[in-house]
Amino acid sequence: MKMIRVFIAEDHTILREGLKSLLYSNEDIEVIGEAVDGHQAIQNILKLLPDLVLMDLSMPHINGTEVITTIKKREPGIKIIALTVHKSEEYVRATLNAKADGYVLKEDTHQELLTAIKSVMSGKVFLSPGICGKVLTGFLDNNDDSKTETSWDLLTERERQVIKLIAEGSKNLEIADRLSLSVKTVEKHRSNLMRKLDLHNASAITSYAIENGLVNR
Repeated sequence: MKMIRVFIAEDHTILREGLKSLLYSNEDIEVIGEAVDGHQAIQNILKLLPDLVLMDLSMPHINGTEVITTIKKREPGIKIIALTVHKSEEYVRATLNAKADGYVLKEDTHQELLTAIKSVMSGKVFLSPGICGKVLTGFLDNNDDSKTETSWDLLTERERQVIKLIAEGSKNLEIADRLSLSVKTVEKHRSNLMRKLDLHNASAITSYAIENGLVNR
C-alpha cells in the first residue's frame, strides 16, 4: 500500500503532538510536516505537497477555512480534513464550500479520525457523526430560498483576513505589511467590515471574532 503523506496544521502543541503520535502508530501513514499558523500552513503545504492535510479551523493569522480555499485553488488534488470543535451549520457550510474533503470534530475518537483519513483518500467526503442531521440537511438543501444569510457571508475573503488580524491585535500598518496591501486599502476594508457587521471599535471586532471562533478566547 502507498504511504499516505500527512501534514498537520494545528496551533496547540499538545493536540499536534497527540495527532502525530496517533498517526505514527499506523505503518501506512507518514507525517511530513506541521504548521502553527495559517501563513506557515500555506507556505509549507505548497512546498511539501502532502497527500492529506489535517487542518484546524481556528488558526492564527489566517483561519483554516481561508487556508483550505487557498490550497484547493492552487493544488486541488491535496485532500484536506477540517479538524475542529465547531458543530454549527455556519462552520460546516463554510468549510465544505471551501472544498474540504472531510469534517472531523476534536471530540471524535481516534478510530473515527483514521476512518475519515481512509475515506477521503479513497475519494469520498467524510462528515463527523457528531454533526447532527439537522445541520447537514440545512447545508444540502441548496434550493431553500428562505435560508438566511449569516454575518460571515457578508464579508469578502480579504475582509475576513483583516478582521482576524485586527482581533489578534495587529495595527493597520502591520496588517498592510502581512497582506501586502497599502494602509489605505486596509483602512477601507476595516471600514467596510465594521459597517457590514455594525461594529464600532476594535473591542467589538475582537468580541465578534471570539464568538465566531476566528481567534481563541
